[in-house]
Amino acid sequence: MQPYCQLNSHCIGKSHLAGSKPCEDYSLSYGDPSLSAAMISDGHGDPACFRSAAGAQFACEISLNLLRQFQGVHSHITDVHACDFESYVRSLEKEIAVRWKKKVLSDASARPFTEEELDQAPEAIRSQYRQGQSMEHAYGCTLVAVMVTRHYFLCLQIGDGKCVSAYPCGVFVEPVPPDEGCVGNRSTSLCNRDAEKSFRHYYSPLLPLAAFVSSDGVEESFDAEGLYRFFYSVAYWHRQEGADSAAEKLAALLPRISEGGSGDDVSVAAVLSSEETLSPPKQPLTQVCQRVNAVAGRLEMLDGQIQREDEMIQERIRDIESEEAALAALKEQLKEREERYYAACEECDGMKARLAELREQRAAAAVQKSKADAFRQSAEKFWFAEYARLGIGGFSQSEGESVPSPPAEPPVKTVFAAEDLPSDEAEQEV
Repeated sequence: MQPYCQLNSHCIGKSHLAGSKPCEDYSLSYGDPSLSAAMISDGHGDPACFRSAAGAQFACEISLNLLRQFQGVHSHITDVHACDFESYVRSLEKEIAVRWKKKVLSDASARPFTEEELDQAPEAIRSQYRQGQSMEHAYGCTLVAVMVTRHYFLCLQIGDGKCVSAYPCGVFVEPVPPDEGCVGNRSTSLCNRDAEKSFRHYYSPLLPLAAFVSSDGVEESFDAEGLYRFFYSVAYWHRQEGADSAAEKLAALLPRISEGGSGDDVSVAAVLSSEETLSPPKQPLTQVCQRVNAVAGRLEMLDGQIQREDEMIQERIRDIESEEAALAALKEQLKEREERYYAACEECDGMKARLAELREQRAAAAVQKSKADAFRQSAEKFWFAEYARLGIGGFSQSEGESVPSPPAEPPVKTVFAAEDLPSDEAEQEV
């Protein structure tokens, strides 16, 4: 078997310190000539799971013991694909779930729940606890474990957390399939009914240079690339400074990770090659694919935007052409209206000139009328005086009556000729 070293560390999170809660993460690691193993367990922060710290410790201890027994029983296996290794792993998962439940129920019997503990739980589950039902729920936790032997690499997981294996040339992978039941704050757990059915696993004859397991408090403090870089740093410290120094640095770094990241409890355990140097992690294929897909999506989005903008431009061009035609028609109408306007202005100016001329003629006519009225009055005085002198009776002018016209042939000859009539000035004097 290739020589491996192991290390592990866990610490309380920033939020648990602030809330005066205990550390609910736990970690273990183990190595002997036949196997190297590492595991972490994360107790649920749910108020109903007030003994999850104990549950996490039990999960790590039980899984380590059973992994050692598993290797002892199946040490003869040299090819995991040449036997029914799947059934063996399923049996191991079931045994972990059964023994964990038996252990937590025994602990609950030996240390009955106190009133202070029960007060933390919601009323619905509290009443079940008082009746001795669902006691394992108070110990709820997850589990992530890895084991390396001479002939195979095995990973087991229930609930959230992270398992990462590293290979030559900086290849880092996450071998365990994802859990669709882990959404948001929800997670599958050892306290679930039929918990063995919620386990996921991975095994292979290809042995990694290193394998890392961590709780979700660590996972949520990094992106995928940052998490791999963190695990690589642990392997680098181990290779350059030795296992003790690497363990000390890891223990000192975890509180800072919690404080600057998730704020949750954090735990890490690892199996590391003692002979081969781990290369820095290459960009994960999933991340490369995500970036390619992101670029492709961006390109598709831009193509769509370009197409929509081009369609809008074509529509605007049609609008412009329509407006140009309408504008040309309006310009023609404006030209015709301008011609009518200037013609109307010219006609109006002519009418104003004629009106001015007529007013001048009226003013002259008014002067002539005034003179004619004065002449008539003078003529009337003359004629009536003459009619009276000649003894022509019947002619008089009463006020308000019209003046009769003189006879066509007066009885006596007019003593004045036309040229003898008084001038306008003489008429004015008469």
